[in-house]
Amino acid sequence: MEDSRAPLDVSIPRARGSFAHAGAALAAVDNAGMASPRWSVDRLREEIELLGARGLPRDEYFAALAPRLRRVIDNDASCWHTLDPHTRLLTSDAPAELIERGIYTAQTATAAGELLVRSEYLVPDSNTFAELAARRVPVGTLDQATRGRPERSARYRDLLAPSGIPHELRAAFVIRGRVWGAVHIARRAQSGAFTQHDADALARVAGAIANGIRASLRFDAARRGSGAEAPGLIVVDATNAVELITAPARPLLDALGSDALAYEDGALPAAVLALASHVRASAGRAAVESNVVTVPSPSGWITLHASQPTAGDGRIAIVIEPASGPRSATLRLEINGVTAREREVATLLARGLSNTDIAETLVLSPHTVSDHIKSLFEKLGVASRQELVARVFLDEYLPEVVQRTPLTSAGRFDRV
Repeated sequence: MEDSRAPLDVSIPRARGSFAHAGAALAAVDNAGMASPRWSVDRLREEIELLGARGLPRDEYFAALAPRLRRVIDNDASCWHTLDPHTRLLTSDAPAELIERGIYTAQTATAAGELLVRSEYLVPDSNTFAELAARRVPVGTLDQATRGRPERSARYRDLLAPSGIPHELRAAFVIRGRVWGAVHIARRAQSGAFTQHDADALARVAGAIANGIRASLRFDAARRGSGAEAPGLIVVDATNAVELITAPARPLLDALGSDALAYEDGALPAAVLALASHVRASAGRAAVESNVVTVPSPSGWITLHASQPTAGDGRIAIVIEPASGPRSATLRLEINGVTAREREVATLLARGLSNTDIAETLVLSPHTVSDHIKSLFEKLGVASRQELVARVFLDEYLPEVVQRTPLTSAGRFDRV
C-alpha cells in the first residue's frame, strides 16, 4: 500500500487506564478482572454461534462477543463496527471496550473515530476494512500488511502509536461476498505483537461473527416495527401459540398462507411452524445459518430468520421480510447528474477497488473505467478519489454514524 506522509490534524491525548494486560502466555481476563479458562478455537466458534442465534441487540451482541474472543486471542481491547454491505462504508462503531480499558476517554474516543475514518477513506493506508473485505481470508495484522514497518501506515503514526496500542489485528466479517461488520483488536506495547496463530484463530470464527451481526441487525429492525424497511416479527411460545405479531409481519404471513390467516385463532403458515420446531429441537447446537429459510410466495421470495432469545423456555422469535436486493448507495450522485454506471463506479471507488478491479467487477475495459472516473470528477468538482469519497459518501454517512441512526435489516441507515 502506498505510504502517505501527510499528517492528520486530529490529536488524541492518551488516556491513563489502570487495565494491566495478562500477557500472551497467561489466561484471558474478563471485564471483572478475573482470570478465565482458555478455550479452543472450536469451542469459541460454538459459543459465538450460540450467541448469534439469540438475536441480541447490536451493542449487547458486541459486548458479549468481546470477552468470549479474549478466551482465545489475548488483547487489551477491541472496537467493533458495522459496515454497509453494498458500499463497505462504516455505519456504526462500538468503542466501549477502548474506553472501559483506559485506552481512550469518552471525549478522546470521538477524536479517535475521526482519525479512523480518515485513515480508512481519505489517505492511502494498509489493512483497511474495505481491503480486508475483498480478501479470500479477511483477517490481517498491521505488522504483516506493512512487512514489519508499521510506521509506513498513517493509522499507526497518527492513531495507534500515540494512543499506546501499536499492535493491531483486524478482520472484516463477510457472508457470500457481502461485508456486515469489522473489528479492530488492540494490544499495548508490553502485551506484544499478534501472531499468525491469533490471525488464524480469528479467521476461523469470522464467518460465525458475520452471521451473528446479520442476525442482530434483523432483530433490531424487527423490534422497532417501523421505518423505511421494517421487517415483521412473530413471537411464539413453547406450544407455538402466538404471543406477538407486529404490523409489518401480517401481509407477509398472508403471502405465505394459501388462505387468509385467522390471527385471532393463532393460525400460522407451515413454514413458520416448521422453522420454530427446528430451532427449538436443535437448541444448543444449531448455527445461525441453519435458523434461516427463504420460501417462495405469490409476491416473491420471503426470508424467515428464527432465534431462541432465552434458552430453555421454548419461546421462538422469527423475523419475516422480503428477500430483496440492495438499494442504490446514495441519491446525492443522481443530483449531480451522475449516470447509473457512474454510480456503480463511484461505489466501487469508495470500497477501495483499483481501476483494474473495477473493470473486472463491472466487465468493462480499464480505459472505459478511467473515462467514467474522469466524468465523475468533473461532475462532482473533485480532483482525487479521496475527495470524491469525502464529498459524496462521508458527508452523508458520518452524520448518521454520529447520530446513531438505526440500521435496517439490510445494514443500511433506516431513513424514514
